[in-house]
Amino acid sequence: MPEDVRLPDDVESLAAFLREEGVPAGARILDVPCGIGRRALGLARVGYRVTAVDANEIAIDAARARIPDGARTRLTYAASPRDHLPGLPPAEGFDAILCLDHAIDQDDAGIDARCLSRLHGHAEGGCPLVVEFLNRDFLASRPRSFAFHVLGNVEQHEFRRFDPVAGVLHLERKVYERSGENLRFRTQSEAALRLHPPHEVGQLLDRAGWRSVSFYGGWDRTPVASDRQKLVAVGHPARD
Repeated sequence: MPEDVRLPDDVESLAAFLREEGVPAGARILDVPCGIGRRALGLARVGYRVTAVDANEIAIDAARARIPDGARTRLTYAASPRDHLPGLPPAEGFDAILCLDHAIDQDDAGIDARCLSRLHGHAEGGCPLVVEFLNRDFLASRPRSFAFHVLGNVEQHEFRRFDPVAGVLHLERKVYERSGENLRFRTQSEAALRLHPPHEVGQLLDRAGWRSVSFYGGWDRTPVASDRQKLVAVGHPARD
């Protein structure tokens, strides 16, 4: 692996979670939206066959350039417009689908429902949908104004402002390319994320054709609690 690619600390925990869900190494994983692709890279490194898709073409181009030789046969990055995610051929199926970080927290719940509905068509057999979402209670009590992500020479700076009354997290993201000590601005975007409590996430999954199965306080499967920054929901395709 290139020395300047730092993988998230929770990749091993995520892989262990998938194995407990009956998704062993070697299985086909769809990671959408994948952000700058670090978790997808980590999962490929531990043996999963990963297709990672995001609307940020700059991040996807940077991710493609950083795939180590040992993971190239197991990792594919692709870009697709947000309202068409994942933008893959209908016949392409997966053993597990991941929606991580703030993937389902759009201010318009209809956008999330339509995206999750499109993912339903790529689920094969008992394919689990694993959704990781920000914990509204945690953000309300522990505001964090800045987050920083790096993949190779690309940096994403994320400025945050949380409205605890409306439950909306306002994000401003700026993407830079680093050359030595210098940063060159590439692009920026803004988003307003409505943070859903677990019961609303369950309703969203049901609306999109997924049967809610379980909720956890993290990859270690602890109960949902206010001191957990991110929560995890697992669903399976609803069958008529």
